[in-house]
Amino acid sequence: MLNKILLAAGMIQCCFYNTMAQNPGQRPVYTSEWGHLFRESGKNKDLLGIFSTEAPVYVLDSTQTQYKVQVSNGDIGFIDRQPLQKSMRGEKSAGEPAQYFYRGKEGYQCPHFYIQVSELRVRKGPTTESIPVRRAALNELVCIDYVPLYEDGWIYIGDHFHENPEYIQMKYLGNELTYDKILKDYLAVKGKNKEKELAQVGRLREIAWLEDKNLKQALLYWKESYSGIENTKIDIDFELLLADQFAKKTGTEAYEKKLKDLNMHFLWKNSELFDGKITETQMKKLEMQKVKDIPDTPECGWEPQYFYRTSDMIVAFEEYKGKVSGSIYKMSFKNGEAVVLGNEHMDSNYNEKDFVNHFGDLLSTRWISSPHEYHIQNGDAGIFIFTFKDGKLFSYECMYYC
Repeated sequence: MLNKILLAAGMIQCCFYNTMAQNPGQRPVYTSEWGHLFRESGKNKDLLGIFSTEAPVYVLDSTQTQYKVQVSNGDIGFIDRQPLQKSMRGEKSAGEPAQYFYRGKEGYQCPHFYIQVSELRVRKGPTTESIPVRRAALNELVCIDYVPLYEDGWIYIGDHFHENPEYIQMKYLGNELTYDKILKDYLAVKGKNKEKELAQVGRLREIAWLEDKNLKQALLYWKESYSGIENTKIDIDFELLLADQFAKKTGTEAYEKKLKDLNMHFLWKNSELFDGKITETQMKKLEMQKVKDIPDTPECGWEPQYFYRTSDMIVAFEEYKGKVSGSIYKMSFKNGEAVVLGNEHMDSNYNEKDFVNHFGDLLSTRWISSPHEYHIQNGDAGIFIFTFKDGKLFSYECMYYC
């Protein structure tokens, strides 16, 4: 009976540790050597977890031989005394176990592993009842500094100072995935175990989109495995259309020539607006409001001097070689705005499938993370972004790389 009581107390204590979290913005110190987190102080060496070199810890108390600390996932325990640093130096200590803290082929990356499942919920706290904040991508690289050694332990993967906390369970991490590996796993269960077959073909479809290769093969396998099974989340025939169109993409010179020949421009209130040639006279004629700054504008790469805006459009003005001119920065298609590409007049009624059929060889997409959002390359450092909702054109945005 006493053993059962002690076991229950240990489980409660473990759960208590695992629901703790750092205060947002709190600054940690960093270990100088990797080591173990012990559940109790002194000679009791019951392990909670293992931490990497330069793991952030929050010191709660100390003895001559140990520190009582809280680690990144909220676990509280004891570590052997060692020099603690105020900053990280990108170093690792001797003997740091690679099975827990893999640092890549070159050995200098952050300790990391990769998400092994599709659409994994990332949560705000280390419990399954905590609010999901996003879904992690299959094969997403996750930096880790502490690994719990008990069953179903959580790890912290959010920002460094816990201002936007994110947690997942360690059991969903593993080695980097490849299309060939997942294909092998899929073929091993195909026709033998339907539940495992559907799980593997879902991973196969996702990795094909992420790697941007073998896409049509993966989608055909998905369609075959789901034959007779309804899946309202995925329009596989539309994705196969995308795969066919993307496969037609030409070389850089032909790509740039086609885009130039399309003579892309915008229409609003019977005015033609050509990217990079828009004047302030046009803005005043269209009764747009001049503003100095736009919230959430990326600061690196492209820093416009000022903007003109309406509720549906933002035009950014910048100076190049002494000449100030404007470019459409963002546009939604709610009040008759349109973009023209070749013979296609695209407004809020423009169909997504027509867009793909006409311009598929110019398009790319991050389909898994941002479905129905398409990119057209704009020179070496920019992209045009077209987003569709419910099959119709919804918005346009111009972005430049840092």
